[in-house]
Amino acid sequence: MFVDNNWYGQRSILSRYCNIKDSHVFAAIQHGMLTRSQEELLGKRRFSNIPYLCWNKRVFEKLKSKNLKNIHVIGSPFLYLHELESQKAIKYNQKGTIVFPSKSTYEKKRDINFPLLIERTEKIFPGPYTVSIYHADLKKDLSIFHKKNWKIVSFGKRSDSNFLHKNYKEILKNENVVCTSINTVFFYASYLRKNIKFIFSGNLENIVLTPDENQARTQKFYESKYPGILNNELTIDQLYKIAYFELGADYLKSKNDLIKLLGQDSKIKILLSYLISKYMDLKHYIIWKKSLRND
Repeated sequence: MFVDNNWYGQRSILSRYCNIKDSHVFAAIQHGMLTRSQEELLGKRRFSNIPYLCWNKRVFEKLKSKNLKNIHVIGSPFLYLHELESQKAIKYNQKGTIVFPSKSTYEKKRDINFPLLIERTEKIFPGPYTVSIYHADLKKDLSIFHKKNWKIVSFGKRSDSNFLHKNYKEILKNENVVCTSINTVFFYASYLRKNIKFIFSGNLENIVLTPDENQARTQKFYESKYPGILNNELTIDQLYKIAYFELGADYLKSKNDLIKLLGQDSKIKILLSYLISKYMDLKHYIIWKKSLRND
């Protein structure tokens, strides 16, 4: 229904968990960690009869404080994916280091000092090295990674229904994880008990070359909530407990409950979700002159 419901494959994972067809659902699904600006903007809903499915108790209480109804905490789709994949008992070597540079979005381009990022990563973690490059950044000059014998991976556009699955597998393959911003991947890797470190800009040299006030505010929020998190002072167990809360692990739903929340137990809701999706597609085409479902 809503175009962002399946960004990074979130809806597809829930559908797979429920053993139902991956199609439009009568719900709005949170598809990633909320930055400070996103969390502060919560509260404006045009379709209040449609369930909003959020990840954790903090977001739930934020919405409830604004007298919004039909809000449900279900946990991150990543946790449902983890449960599904854990049943396969696939073992990975889990060695080496994967790096997640701050990615560009369709709204904001981010430039990274790749040589400095490589230098600082190789000082703190052993190889082999992998770098995750988002689809929007693939046209950048990545030759430095080839010269340094780093593997480059990309998980596709945000509309790729297998995006999160590919991301999940790459995290599992590695023992160490590096992030240059506080983002959703940080919490995924922390939940998987990876040895994860932030590499931020120093006093003299910047890793992320693009100013980002929203990221600065988000970092300040999490440092005040979890002192020591930005300076890599917390243990793997401490980071796991933080990710456990942020991803909403206490609120995972049963298959039957999820099917109801997604509106897949009602032919009327299935039809309405299809009609609303067509309305949203037309609206986006008028505004953006393209379909956002393939972005």
